[in-house]
Amino acid sequence: MLAMSALRTRRGPTNGVWFVIAVLAATTAMLGLGAGIASAHTDFASSNPTDGETLDEPVDLVVVTFTNPAEPAGEGFAALDATGVVRAPTSVETVDGRNFELRFDPPLAGGDIGIRWKVRAGDAHPIEGSFSFTVTAPLTTTAPTVPVDTTPSPSLAETAPPSTAGTATASTSTPDTTTPDTTPPVVSDTETSLEQFLEVSSTTPGTGLARVGRILGFLGAIIGIGALAFVGTTLRGRPSEIATSLNVVRGLGLLLAGGATIEYFGVMRLTEASFVDNVSTAAGFATVLRIAGGLALAFGTAGSITAVGARRRTAPSTLSAAVVEDEDVDTADSGDAGRQVVRWSRDVRSWPAYAGIGAIIISFWFDGHTVTKGFRPLHAVVNSVHLVAGSVWAGGIVMMSIVIWMRFRQGRPSHAHELGLRFSPIATVSLVAVAAAGLVMSVLVLDSFGDLTSTEWGQILLLKVGAVAVAAAAGAYNHFRLIPALDATPDDVELAVRMRSTVTAEAILLLFVIVVTAWLVAAMS
Repeated sequence: MLAMSALRTRRGPTNGVWFVIAVLAATTAMLGLGAGIASAHTDFASSNPTDGETLDEPVDLVVVTFTNPAEPAGEGFAALDATGVVRAPTSVETVDGRNFELRFDPPLAGGDIGIRWKVRAGDAHPIEGSFSFTVTAPLTTTAPTVPVDTTPSPSLAETAPPSTAGTATASTSTPDTTTPDTTPPVVSDTETSLEQFLEVSSTTPGTGLARVGRILGFLGAIIGIGALAFVGTTLRGRPSEIATSLNVVRGLGLLLAGGATIEYFGVMRLTEASFVDNVSTAAGFATVLRIAGGLALAFGTAGSITAVGARRRTAPSTLSAAVVEDEDVDTADSGDAGRQVVRWSRDVRSWPAYAGIGAIIISFWFDGHTVTKGFRPLHAVVNSVHLVAGSVWAGGIVMMSIVIWMRFRQGRPSHAHELGLRFSPIATVSLVAVAAAGLVMSVLVLDSFGDLTSTEWGQILLLKVGAVAVAAAAGAYNHFRLIPALDATPDDVELAVRMRSTVTAEAILLLFVIVVTAWLVAAMS
C-alpha cells in the first residue's frame, strides 16, 4: 500500500480527474437548454366508453385519451359497427393532443362495437391498440320526409306497358329512402369480425432495422467517447500506440455514423415518413445528430504528442506512426529501459471531434422513453450525465483492455498497474455519477417498484444493473488487490496475466451492458 501511495504521488491523476469532472459539469450546465424536449413515452391511458362497457343509448361520441401528446398515424382511428363494417369517424378533434374526440354520424348502436387506433408518439414512434364496448340500443336509420300524394294511384293494369311475345314486364314505384348526406365514412365495406378488427400487430415495420442501428450506434458512441477520454487522460505509450488508439476512436466514430444511418432508415419505416420529412421528426433528427457526431469523431480527431515529463511538443501530427519515429526517450514514467513514453496532447485542432461529442450528447434529448417522465429538463440532465459518465467508464475499460492486449502481443510489459493507477480515480468518479444518475432515472421512469419485476422493461433493467455490479466488482478487485500487488512486483507474470484477464472480463461485461441499454431505449420508445 505504501508503494502504491508513492506511485500515486509521483504520477498524480489529478488532471485526469478534473478533466472528467469538468466534462460532467459542462454537460450539466448545457442541458438546461433541454426544456423543449419532445415526448417519447406515450401510451393509451383511457377511453369513454371504456373497454368492455355496456350502454343502452346510441354512442355518437367516443373519447380516447393518451398519457402524452400524440398525433394520428396511418388510418388513425376507426370503428367496427354492429353490422361488421369498418367506419372512420365523421370528425376527430383534439385540443391538447392527449384527448381525442371521435364523432360518429349516424351513432354507433345495435350490438358490439370495436375501436382501433394508431398514433405517433412525440419521438415519432407509432403505437397502436384497440378496445370494444356494447350498445344495446337498436340501430337507427334516418329517412327523408316523403310528400304525401293524394292522387289515386293507377291500377297495375293501367300502367303496365303492352306485352310482347314471350316477355312480360311490370314496374312499381317506391319512395327513395337513401340519405347520401349522412352516409358514414366507410374504411372498408368488407364485413369484418370483431376479433379480427381488434387484433393489433405485435411487430411494426422498421422496428428490427431501427434496433440494429441503435445497438451499433450505441456501441460507437459510448465506446468512442470513452476511448477518446482514455487516450487524453490515461494512456502513456509509444507514438505508434497512441496512433493506433486514436485510429480505434476514429473507427468507432464511423461505426456510430453507420449505425445511426441504419437507424434513420428504420425510423423512416416506423414513422411512415419520407426521407426528407423524417428529419423533422424527433427520432429522425436525433439520428441525424448522431450521424454528424460520428463523422466528426472519425475525421475531426487530431492533436500532437508530447514526451512524458517534457513540456515541449515533440511532433505535431495526426499521429500516424510513420510521422514520428520510435526513438528512445528516458522518462520517469517509462517503467522499462529504452521505452519511449509519450502522451496525446489535446489541442484546438480536435474541436470538430469535441463538437461531435456535443452533438451525440444532445441527440439523446430527442428520443427514448426516459426523457419524458417527470420534469423534462431534469431528466435531460440526468440522462446525459449518465451517458457521459458511462462512456468514460465503459470506453476507458475497453480501451485499456485493447492496449494491454496490444502490448502483450508485441511481447512488451503491459504496465497495466500504471494504467490502472491513472484510470482508477477517473473510473471512480464516473461510476458514482453513473449510479446516481441511473437511480434518479429509474425513479422518474418506473411508476412503482413492482414494475422492476412485473414488466419486461424492468426485468431487462435488472439484468443491466446486475451486469454493471459484476463489472464494478471486477474493477474493485483490480484496484484494491491486483494493482497494489503489481506495483510491488511489476515483473510478476502471473499477476500480469490475472490483471489482463479481469480487465478483459470487465470490458466484455460493459459491452454487454451497452447492448442491453440500447435494447432498453428501443423498448422505451
